[in-house]
Amino acid sequence: MYREKLSLEGRTIVVAGAGGGGIGTAVCEAVAEVGASVVAVDIDPEALAEAEQRIRERGGRGRGVIADVRTREGAERAMAEAAAGPGPLSGLVHIVGGAREGHWEPSADYPDEAFREVMELNLDSAFQTCRAAARAMIDAGTPGSIVCLSSISGSASSPFHLPYGIAKAGIVQMVQTLAVEWGRRSIRVNAIAPGSIRTPRVPMTENPARDRAAIPLGRRGDASEIAGAALFLLSDLASYVTGQTLAVDGGATGKLSFIGADDVPVFMDDPEMRARLVPDSD
Repeated sequence: MYREKLSLEGRTIVVAGAGGGGIGTAVCEAVAEVGASVVAVDIDPEALAEAEQRIRERGGRGRGVIADVRTREGAERAMAEAAAGPGPLSGLVHIVGGAREGHWEPSADYPDEAFREVMELNLDSAFQTCRAAARAMIDAGTPGSIVCLSSISGSASSPFHLPYGIAKAGIVQMVQTLAVEWGRRSIRVNAIAPGSIRTPRVPMTENPARDRAAIPLGRRGDASEIAGAALFLLSDLASYVTGQTLAVDGGATGKLSFIGADDVPVFMDDPEMRARLVPDSD
C-alpha cells in the first residue's frame, strides 16, 4: 500500500530550475526513480543537458525545456510542453531562485537593481510557474501537487540579505493562499524550507566547527535530502497535506542560533565576504 502511494508511475512532473547539479537535479533524479516522466526546465542549456543525462542514468524518462520562468510567457510554454504528455501533468517542483554572491549587501546600501533581481528570481518566478501549472491542471481536470522552495531565511531575520528573506517569506504566504484557492480543484500546494545545503552554486566554504555549533545534526544537508522531501509532498503519501512549509534544516531553526554575534549567518564562512559586510568584526 505505501509503496504504491510513493510511486509516481504514469505521471508527468515538471522540475523548474532543474540544472546545475544541485537541488533541482537531485529532484529530477528522485522523481525519475519512482516512475514519473520528468519535464526538466532551465534557462541554461548546458545545465539542462546535465539534468537530462542524470535522468537517463537513473533509467528515467524525461525531456528538457529551455525557458525563463520569471516571465508568464516562459512559464506557460514550459507547462504547455508538460501537458503534451505522455502522462497527465500531475506535479510541479519549483526550484528556481537562490542566493548569489553579489546579492549580499547591507540593507541601507542595497542596490535597487539587485533587490528587484532577487525578487524576480525567487518570488516572481515561483508565482508565474505555480499559476501556469495550476491553469494546466484545472484545464485538464486533473488533480496535482505543487511544491515550492522557500528557506529558513523566510521565517527569521535575514541580515545583509533582505530581499532574499522577503521573497522566501512571500513563498510561505503564497502556498498557504494557493492551497486554499486551489484545494477545491484537488491541487495541493506546499513548500520546503531548506537550511544550509551543499550545492555547487552556494557561495560557502566548509566549517565543521560552525556547523556543529549551529545545526543540531552537526552537518550541512545534501541536495538529495531536499529531493526526498519533495518526493513525499508530490506523492499520495502526502494526500492530506496542503498549505504547509516543511523545514528540512537539520534542526537549525529550532536552535535559533544561526545568526552569529556579528549578525552574519553562521553558514556564511567566506572570510572576504564577512569582512566586506561587517568591516569591524573580528
